Parts: sequence; structure tokens; C-alpha cells
Amino acid sequence: MKPPRFPGFLLFLAWLLPVGPAAAQASGVPPETGFTLRETEVRAKPFLDAVPVGKLPERTLVTVTQRQGGWMLVKSPAFEGWVRMLNVRLGNVDSRKNDTSFLSAIGFGRRPGGMPTTTTGVRGFSEEDLKAAKPSPEQLQKMDGFAMPAAAGVQFAAAGRLSSRAVPYVDAAGKPVKGAK
Repeated sequence: MKPPRFPGFLLFLAWLLPVGPAAAQASGVPPETGFTLRETEVRAKPFLDAVPVGKLPERTLVTVTQRQGGWMLVKSPAFEGWVRMLNVRLGNVDSRKNDTSFLSAIGFGRRPGGMPTTTTGVRGFSEEDLKAAKPSPEQLQKMDGFAMPAAAGVQFAAAGRLSSRAVPYVDAAGKPVKGAK
């Protein structure tokens, strides 16, 4: 049996992820600013069992000076210490002032009505890399090879005692859209 082959792009991402944040810190990138999403405990070291040094209230402005794993070393007017990465959002508390990204320049990042969207991306690509990007049918074909046949999915669901359930589409107000499939 041959080991599975991963597309080159996925291997590139696997290489990029451990290197990216460390390289950014080592290259003298200026500190980033952000704010706490909820009341957040600040710790002396980046560990759950580290000594707490205080708590930051929700929406407290912080400066991120270092990252380590899922932790950020932050400075605020009250404390300096480590907080969990998921408790901090980078950017300005006023979301209208955060639309300076490449995607917002071409019209992405906001839905009609001003409701924000969530996007994901990969850091580390330069503007030249993005301009030079070309589709790779071979890589797409490899990815298609990882797809699970429908019958296998049904067997998997039955083995786990899962059942299908219809979930309606909803509009921007969160109300079900009639007739949408």
C-alpha cells in the first residue's frame, strides 16, 4: 500500500506555519495592537497553570509584543503578561477603522448592510506571489482523490448512529428562507 501523497500547496503550508510567526518576531516586525474580546486573565508565563497577575476587562486595548504557541505577551495600561490568543482580536476596537486590508480594497470583508464577515487566509504570501499565482489542475485532481464516496459517508454515519436533518437557509436577519435548497 502506497502512503498518501499530499498536494504541494499543503506541504508548503505545513512548512510555512511553524516558521511564519517566529520569522516575523525575529525580523523586527513592530508590535501589533488589539483588544480583549472578553474578560481575560493575564498570567506571568504562557501556561494555564502559571501564576495569574491580574484580569483585563472586555475591550481593553493591548499591545502584542510576542507570540508563543496559543499565547500572546501583551502590554496594557494595567498589566503586562501572557493571555490566550483566542481572547485577543488584533486591530481597532472600532471595526470601521479595520478595513485596511488587501481584501477590503477589492470589496471583500463586509456583507450588505454593514455586517462583518469572517475570513481565513494564509500569511506569508507577498503581493507578487498572489499576482503570479496560477491554477494547478494536477493539484486539484490530487485533492479530488481525497474525497469520500457518498456510500462510504452513509456507512460512516450509520456506524456512528448519525441521522440526516434538514437545516433551512437563513437570510441576513436569521429567518428561514422559504423554498431555498
